Amino acid sequence: MRTTALLILLVVLASTGEALQCNIMDGGTEACPPGEEVACMYLKYEEEEFKACGPQELCAEMEDSFTPAESEHATFRCCTEDLCN
Repeated sequence: MRTTALLILLVVLASTGEALQCNIMDGGTEACPPGEEVACMYLKYEEEEFKACGPQELCAEMEDSFTPAESEHATFRCCTEDLCN
C-alpha cells in the first residue's frame, strides 16, 4: 500500500511539472521559483564564473550586452533542462 501511494505521488509530481533544478556556485543545486519563465544560467568571463536560476528574459539581455571583444573571452549559456548549466 505504501509503495503504491509513493508511485502515485511520483506520477503526479512528474505529470504536473516540478521546479527547474539548476547548478549553483557552491557546487550544489537549487530549485527555481515555480510558475515563472526561468532558465539555468552559466556565465564565465575570464576568471569570473556564475551559475544560478534566472528569468529567461535576462538571457537575451545578457547575450545582447556583450561587446565583440568581451564575447571572445566569455561563455554564456541559458538552458531550460534540469542541471544543464
